[in-house]
Amino acid sequence: MRKYVFRTLAFAALFCILLTVSVFAEDAEITGNDVNFRSGPGTDYAIYDCLPKGTVVTVTDRSNGEWYGVTYGGHSGFISSAYLSVSSSPSEPAAVETPSAPASSGGTVNAMYVRLRSGPSTDHSILGEYNKGTTLTVTGSSNGWYAVVINGESGYMYADYVTLGENVSVPTVEPEPVAPTPAPTPAPVQTDTSGGTPGHISGSYVYFRTGPDTTYAIYDSLDNGTKLTITGRSGNWIAVTIGGTSGYVYSSYVVSDGGDIPDLPSPTPEPTPEPTPAPVETTSIAGYITGNDVRFRSGPSTEYGILGVYNYGKALTITGSSGQWKAVTIDGTSGYVYGQYVAEGRVATEIGDDTNSTELGRQIVEYALQYEGYPYVWGGTSPSGFDCSGFTTYVYGHFGITLNRVACDQARNGVAVDTSALQPGDLLCFYSSADYIGHVGIYIGNNMFIHASTYTTGVIISELSGYYNTRGFIARRVI
Repeated sequence: MRKYVFRTLAFAALFCILLTVSVFAEDAEITGNDVNFRSGPGTDYAIYDCLPKGTVVTVTDRSNGEWYGVTYGGHSGFISSAYLSVSSSPSEPAAVETPSAPASSGGTVNAMYVRLRSGPSTDHSILGEYNKGTTLTVTGSSNGWYAVVINGESGYMYADYVTLGENVSVPTVEPEPVAPTPAPTPAPVQTDTSGGTPGHISGSYVYFRTGPDTTYAIYDSLDNGTKLTITGRSGNWIAVTIGGTSGYVYSSYVVSDGGDIPDLPSPTPEPTPEPTPAPVETTSIAGYITGNDVRFRSGPSTEYGILGVYNYGKALTITGSSGQWKAVTIDGTSGYVYGQYVAEGRVATEIGDDTNSTELGRQIVEYALQYEGYPYVWGGTSPSGFDCSGFTTYVYGHFGITLNRVACDQARNGVAVDTSALQPGDLLCFYSSADYIGHVGIYIGNNMFIHASTYTTGVIISELSGYYNTRGFIARRVI
């Protein structure tokens, strides 16, 4: 019976995806360890899952050269292209040949997170990013890309993501080719010919990279005490092997377990000193974290070590500022958080007092709030672990209300609600890409909602602003 239910749910999720995935689709293999599968094209977006090396996903969108749109396990999301090996190249549509066509035509963007580039390929620079419904003027085409003008700015957009007006044709244009930027070449490595020296990581969230520089891709983020074998040195970076994988870790975070690190010649005799913080303007104000997976650092830049990672609502004391960074104290430890993710005051997580809210809606929210902090588990539908739709299904089920199982189907439960008239207990169904609903939560009130977010965060309370507002969502009322 459980297998039958699982197959039914998997088919339903797959069906929803197939309704929205474009004709562009190809398999790709994950090339790194524990690669993040995110809800949007960037590191600021929520993490659905961490996928192991060798996992096969389906690529549905390569218009963004840095982040590919993919589907995996019934979810649509994004993975950094640096960690994907595509098994075959898509066949792009041929250039439109219409010598007698008009010089330009109107159109609209038909997907989310579509990038406007300076030329007709992903090798060209990004001029902007636009969402579904943005109007534009098409002035030509070149090998599957449209030359367009958006808000007075000229550029190129992949043709699959542009819908033209009726009965129009587009002339072919021939832009100048641009050579891609070559990947950096690693500095020479001096190798320990004795077979390596055992050692370990000293620090938290330490990056293990493919080369001896911060421009190289990240294999993994290592915890304090992780065992490794030291094999050489390249400048200020130590060449190491971890679990059969060779890479580099910055020398400040590597400790030898067999005495001193072997005396290997280094092209840089002295390590780069830690930057000196700018002067701090002293204050003492109560505040809180306004994002998820926000890093708390020892100094006011990304060059400093990470002291911790916190989610929305974490209380702190603002003690000063240094440039764009806030000096803060969290649980007795002093450090810095990027100013964009810090707000003054106390986070409002109480149930909204909207006069139109129903008593049942308030009861549903009160019941949901007791599960804040519970773990996220893919496919989970109980307090031992929830996924997003499993959480909403469980909460509403407690009150005898049956919801469809997956997020895209829950977007059809109940009746539509204008987003300006939300009440506690309403379902918030978020778009992951194009027209696909890939996430769901429960509105609390005061512009807040509760949801099972990621493996890292579990069930959390988030503000309905910024990323969660701009990614697009619909609201459904089922009570």
